[in-house]
Formats: sequence, C-alpha cells, structure tokens
Amino acid sequence: MKRVTIPYKKMIIGLMILALSGCVASTQYFMLTSPTAVKKHYTKNLPVIGIEKISLPKYMLRGEVATQLSPTQIYYSSLDEWVEDMEDSLTQQLIVMIQKSFNHPNVYAYPWGLSKQAGIKIKISINKFISYGDFVYLDATWKINDLSKGKEYSRLFSTKAPSGKDTASVVAGMNVVFGKMSATLIQDLNSKF
Repeated sequence: MKRVTIPYKKMIIGLMILALSGCVASTQYFMLTSPTAVKKHYTKNLPVIGIEKISLPKYMLRGEVATQLSPTQIYYSSLDEWVEDMEDSLTQQLIVMIQKSFNHPNVYAYPWGLSKQAGIKIKISINKFISYGDFVYLDATWKINDLSKGKEYSRLFSTKAPSGKDTASVVAGMNVVFGKMSATLIQDLNSKF
C-alpha cells in the first residue's frame, strides 16, 4: 500500500474545507426603506419641525432580525442582520417622508446644534414592531408639541400587515406598517397643527 505524503494530505484537507465552506449559509443584510414618492401632499405651512430619535423595543436594537415565536418567545436570526442602526434609520426615514409630504425642508433630527428653535417637536415611542404568525405588528405612541402655542397632541397607534415566514417578507411587512404609522402621523400634523 502506498503512503500519502504530507503535501497530498494538506491538499485533500484543503479541498474538504473548501467543499464544506460552500455548505455554510452566509449572512443576509436587510434595511427598511422609505417610499420614493409620498401618496398625499399637503399645502400647510409648518414651522421648523424637530423629530426626536424614535424609541424602539430592546429586541430591535440587537442588530439581528427578530421574530416572535410565541407570546413569550423571541427568535433572533444570526444570519439575518439589519444594515444600520434602526432607531437612526427610522427617524431619518420619517424626516424625509414629512419633508416630501409638506414640501418642507426644515425638518430635522432633534435636538440639533442649529441656532433655529423647533416650532413643533415630535416624540415617537414604538412599543411593538415584530412579526408574529402571519402578520407584522406595530404599536406606537407619539406626542406632537407646538412649542410656540403650547399646544400638545398625543396618539396611541396600532396596525398590522400580512407577512410570510421568510425574512424578506417580514421586512416587507415592516415597511408597510411603518409606512402606515408615518402616514397617520403626517395626517395628524396636517389636521391638528
């Protein structure tokens, strides 16, 4: 029987490692996207608007896409990750949607280092933003303050949208519910202030 020499052993081991590495799943990266066009435009002239960073549940801050398996169990997919910080991303998306809806460039993340003071300040807390079963759920509260008039408006908001089991359809459902929340907040800005 012929002995395999060391270079051949290394080559065989290398080929086995190479073959096995093709079987390992790679990480997928996801992000929520704001619509390229808004559905409704408003003509109301608004003062400078400050949007505080949107507050999210802790399970959204981990970096991995989370799904709810039962009323008491959340699953994190180590192969499905968010591209960016979700609080910053959603805050920026809302800013862009308000700017486009009112054709109003003076909407900023609050607080900021500008000399201008906000005329209206918005604070949003998303308490639930997750897929469970065949739906994505979003529960939120927001407070809109007109700082110049001392007027305040608060709303409790809840919505859901269908989603599948795969991460891409979950993220698509999350886009839908965040869009619904944003549209409702924008309607509140138009009708209440």
